[in-house]
Amino acid sequence: MRQNDVIPLSAKQGLLARVKGNEELLERSNLAQLEQLIIQRILMHKEQLITQSLINDLLGMLQNSQAAMQNRLDALEEELQACSGVTMDTDALRRLADRAQRDYDFYYKKLITLRSSRRLMDSQGEMLKGLVSEDRFESHAEKVRQKMSKSWTTAGMNHSMDHFFELLENDLSNLLSEGRLAEKMVGAIYRRYNEDTRARHLEPIPLRAGRHVIAIRELRKKAKRFRISPKNLLTEQSLLVRRFFNVMVGEARTLHLRVRADVERWPSEALLPIMQYSMEQKQLLEHQIRRLRDMVRSDRDSRAERERLQNTISDLTRQLELADAMQRQIRKPAPTLIQQKVVNISGAV
Repeated sequence: MRQNDVIPLSAKQGLLARVKGNEELLERSNLAQLEQLIIQRILMHKEQLITQSLINDLLGMLQNSQAAMQNRLDALEEELQACSGVTMDTDALRRLADRAQRDYDFYYKKLITLRSSRRLMDSQGEMLKGLVSEDRFESHAEKVRQKMSKSWTTAGMNHSMDHFFELLENDLSNLLSEGRLAEKMVGAIYRRYNEDTRARHLEPIPLRAGRHVIAIRELRKKAKRFRISPKNLLTEQSLLVRRFFNVMVGEARTLHLRVRADVERWPSEALLPIMQYSMEQKQLLEHQIRRLRDMVRSDRDSRAERERLQNTISDLTRQLELADAMQRQIRKPAPTLIQQKVVNISGAV
């Protein structure tokens, strides 16, 4: 193992340096170097989560476009087949128009059903929002502020501070539990939809409440370190209450704001992929029906129509090839911006 892969660490020197405010001693302890490394690891993990979320969104939109283009390509090739003779096969064109009309009616009814499902999702969303409302958070904070102000022992103060995070963790655990039930409902809607259509690529957007439970647990651990800090143990009560609310409750409020934003956004986004797909198919079929019926009525020249269809098919084929190349490129693993470093920590006195 290389020497620069090891950080010799003195926890004793680091603690003394923090208490005394001795920068030179803190530097010798290497505690700051370790903290910087931990921050880098956290940033790298956060970066990976954000990148993966963006990739999933891009792939979803791209797959939707590919499915729509493929459906249109299949329809155009059938139209080309009907125009393959010296004259256009009007009977075949009528059959294609009738089938397109049936498909149009199918997606029209699907959209009506999905709008009903969306109203149900709005109802679920209100219930989820109630679990993490701003009023609920502020009620927890005020309750803990009063308990801390009335407490005359260190143990009582510590219990009150921990109780605040216990209340938040319980709320987020309930959100996770109720969110999973809501996600199951969304999953059932998607399964029914996919059974009736050829859109096998469509997947529900998850709530991802689990990451918030993990975040509040990490913040609770940080609050524990705050409680046992020698600096805070010797602080006057009113100042400690103010410091706790400025630092720890402030961070919890920021986290809670992110949770609420996710919960408020998710009910309207969960069904968005299948609603968008249904709308796109309905619009494409509407254009196809109009085009086919116009072809039957106008008695166009078969050769000219073939050329037009072949040009459109060639253009669509190129677009599909481009979309496929883009999808392969997006799926490639992204280079890590922050190099992960394997570090052994040895305790130096």
